[in-house]
Amino acid sequence: MVLAGAGSGKTRVITARIARLLRAGVHPGAILAVTFTNKAANEMRERIGATVGKDAASRIWLSTFHSFGVRFVREEAKALGLGSRFTIFDQGDSLGVVRELLRTESTADRRLDAQAILSRISLWKNAMLSPEEVRAKDDEYDQAAASIYSDYESTLTSMHAVDFDDLVTKPVALLRARPGIRHKWRTRFEHILVDEFQDTNVAQLDLVRLLSNERGNVCVVGDDDQSIYGWRGACVDNILDFERHFPGAVVTKLERNYRSRASILNVANAAIGQSTKRPYAKALKAVRDAGSPVRLCALQEPQEEAKFVAAEIGNIQKEGVDPREIAVLYRSNTQAKLLEEELRVAGIPYRVFGGTKFFDRKEIKDGIAYLRVALNPRDDLSLRRIVNTPARGLGAQSLRYVFDYATEHRMSLSRALRNAEKIQSLSPRAQTSAGRLADAIETASKGFRAGRYAETAATFLHSVGMIQDDADQSPDAKRRRANVQFLVRSVERLESRAGADREALQHLLHQIALDSNDDDAPDPGRQVTLSSLHSAKGLEFSVVFLIGCVEGVLPHARTTDPRITDASVADLEEERRLFYVGVTRARDVLYLTRHKERVHRGRLLKITPSRFLQGLPEDDTQEYQSTGSRELERQEVADMAKALLERLGATSG
Repeated sequence: MVLAGAGSGKTRVITARIARLLRAGVHPGAILAVTFTNKAANEMRERIGATVGKDAASRIWLSTFHSFGVRFVREEAKALGLGSRFTIFDQGDSLGVVRELLRTESTADRRLDAQAILSRISLWKNAMLSPEEVRAKDDEYDQAAASIYSDYESTLTSMHAVDFDDLVTKPVALLRARPGIRHKWRTRFEHILVDEFQDTNVAQLDLVRLLSNERGNVCVVGDDDQSIYGWRGACVDNILDFERHFPGAVVTKLERNYRSRASILNVANAAIGQSTKRPYAKALKAVRDAGSPVRLCALQEPQEEAKFVAAEIGNIQKEGVDPREIAVLYRSNTQAKLLEEELRVAGIPYRVFGGTKFFDRKEIKDGIAYLRVALNPRDDLSLRRIVNTPARGLGAQSLRYVFDYATEHRMSLSRALRNAEKIQSLSPRAQTSAGRLADAIETASKGFRAGRYAETAATFLHSVGMIQDDADQSPDAKRRRANVQFLVRSVERLESRAGADREALQHLLHQIALDSNDDDAPDPGRQVTLSSLHSAKGLEFSVVFLIGCVEGVLPHARTTDPRITDASVADLEEERRLFYVGVTRARDVLYLTRHKERVHRGRLLKITPSRFLQGLPEDDTQEYQSTGSRELERQEVADMAKALLERLGATSG
């Protein structure tokens, strides 16, 4: 285990080790390397390719956990009872299943947030807990999730589908249950490498343990001080207990930091050093000089804090700093609202990290749903999504008649559409529309089976109204048309490759589902970055503003107030690690800002500084107020005085 502190070059550890293994004669196909985003995997492959050649790099099993899961599930589909034409549900698909199940539950459950319920099911699945093993807390969301968990799994099975979590949990379950299959996979890989190991959950740790063989050639790289995803299932104990999971393991620490000024690192070390659970304590050592002290900025209230940050960013840009090198980080996305307003007023371009991704746009997800149905007519969820999109006279009541008919006759929804003329409750118009949609799906299915992928996709999407004529020239309509046409071109590019087949098209749709769950960000352009602390992990900037350093915000109220939740020491420790992550994003200049008071329900409340600001080294910090901000205030006073004198002059005249 390599414990790599922030800015110590941990990605290089994995790539250098792989290059060394290849030079030592290890076959590329015997190396499995996993990380958490497609972007990280691609960058790693490029680095390896530059060292040992693209051919060797292309043959390594190098991917995310979930992309590995797709390859595993496709190879073992028969053993898993899936067959070759299974569908991968992305987050939106899974939410659709949960919402449909809630509609069949009691009235009390219908008002609950489907996303919160799906998150609980996801946490249980990644902890390898079956519906029978779940013990719901005395919480209405827990209870609702527990009540539909079994039906959720049954629904996926009936639709010949797996969700994102299944891509790890199903391989784990199969490897546990089938010694022969376990032996096959364990002998396939001589070396297993895992990046960002502190972010692994129970299922991912089990997968690594089940795939590792008696040689013990497992190498993981991570940083326990940057484990900040406990809320979505990451288990910091995976890295803290590594030597228990893999007896005899060697532990190496990387503590030389090549990123940040010494003053920033001294603040980071002081903050994380107060943690109560650090069996592998390490102190970052700066390669660079001290630089300027960390700036502690106390403003009167949140609006003033936002104004200060915007003014200071303006001053920094005037000094020639590239906007792409400036970031504002915060604990909660709601904190960005005031800041966005002030940046707009100041005319400072910005982007909010985590905007809508291309494949998450509605028209693209609808287009993908059409292609999924043509590939797998049993995919009822995708068909439900697009059965009346665009509108074709199959309203809510008509759809209910079709759904009821499908349920009564125990058939798929697509087959029910083909039998629309037998559904007496449907109007003649609805019967005609249902029949046309069924015919279009059947024609597309035949086209795909014949190997005509791009032509079939274009014709199919045009016939169902997803690619419309150019009558509507509004910007939104043009954008939607261009997006769907881009999807068709993706299929064209796939078909142009040698060896493209029906399975390759299905793989493309699977990969799109994986990408829609990835956290990679687009190129920011020449804009200031606004980001939550969770989203900023792995990034770095020359200048960082970490705002809202007050109790109730950082650390978050739900980790400190027992009236709000069953707050635990572990939750508070994760908040401290989150603060540490924010601090170590800065290379040259760091601002830690807070407000002294705020209005809550009509009352002015005094705000306590964050406990994470306590115990910071005095030599590396300074109380700071922007000179530019003070000049701005004086100018505002002068303008007000001038306006008042002008009004007085007008009155006397």
